[in-house]
Amino acid sequence: MTIETLSPEILQAIWNVYGLGKIKQLIQPSRGMVNRCWIINDTHVIRFDVLEWGGINRYTGEKWAYDTLYGSTVPVPQAVALDASKALAPYDYLILTKLPGKTVIESIAELTAEAQHKIAYTAGEYLAILHSHACDSFGLLFEIAAGIHKPNWAAYVVDFYADYGRQAQDMGVLPDGVLAQIQVLMEKMQPLFATVQQGYFVHGDYHFSNLLQQDGQITGVIDFEWALSGDLAWDFRIDDQLEAASLGSKKAFYDGYTNRRMLPDHHWERVAFYRIGLYLDYLATFSPQDDGEIDRTLPLLLNELKWLEAHL
Repeated sequence: MTIETLSPEILQAIWNVYGLGKIKQLIQPSRGMVNRCWIINDTHVIRFDVLEWGGINRYTGEKWAYDTLYGSTVPVPQAVALDASKALAPYDYLILTKLPGKTVIESIAELTAEAQHKIAYTAGEYLAILHSHACDSFGLLFEIAAGIHKPNWAAYVVDFYADYGRQAQDMGVLPDGVLAQIQVLMEKMQPLFATVQQGYFVHGDYHFSNLLQQDGQITGVIDFEWALSGDLAWDFRIDDQLEAASLGSKKAFYDGYTNRRMLPDHHWERVAFYRIGLYLDYLATFSPQDDGEIDRTLPLLLNELKWLEAHL
C-alpha cells in the first residue's frame, strides 16, 4: 500500500473548513498509532484512516461512541468532525478535541504505588459506566452504523473466530487439531452466548495504552475504533495486560468495576474463551518473520484452551 502525502497545506485547508484557525504546531504521536495522526496546536487531534479497508468508514462507530459518552462521567474527547468524502484529503478523517495527559502505559512508572492503584480502580469504574450504554443490535459499531447487523451475539462470535482462525491456519502457525478443539468449546459456549439478549457498548481495546492520565488522575478514554455492541466480558480479554504494566492493577481494576456493576455468571469462562479469540487475532496479524511473537502467543492460546476444557 502506498500512503499518499498529507501535506501541511492539506491540513490547513481542513482546518479552514471547520473554522479552527491557523495551524501553528503539528506533532505526530510517538506510539500507538496505526493510522496517520497529528496533534494540532495542542488543542485538537486529527486521525486519517490510511488502511485499505473498503467501503465502511470505521470512524463512524468511534464517533458514535464519543457522541454517546461525551458529557458523561467518562472522560472522552469531543468529536468535532468526521469526513468520508475525500474531497479535501485522500483518506477519511476524524477530528477530536485533545485531552490533557499522557497514556497510562508510558507514564505509570512515574507514579506512586498508591496512584497506580487509584488509576486501575478508576479505570474499572469507567469501564462499568461505559458498559451501561445499551444498543439495539450486535456487532461492530461502525458496521451497525452502516446497517450491517448480527442477528445475535453468537453470530458475531462465530464469524470472528471463523475469520481469524482461518487466517491463522493459512499462515501455518496453529498445530493440528487446535481449530477443532476451539470448535468443540464454541459449541459448549452457546448457552452462555444465548444469555446475551441485550447488547451494550464494548470498548474492544480497553487497556493502559488507550487511557490518559495527568497527576495520577485518568483524563481520557480514547480509541474506540473497534468498539462494538455485545457481551461485556469481551472487554476483559486483555485484563492481564494491566497486571503486566503495574502489579496489583488487575485486582484494583476489578474492584473498581464491581463497585459499579456485577460480573455476569461464568465470567471467567467467557473471558478465557474470548481471550482465545484475541490470540487468534494476534497470530493472524503477525508476519511470518515475527517468530518471537508467535512463539510467545501460541503457548498462551494453548494454556487458555487447556484451562477452559477443564472448567467448562
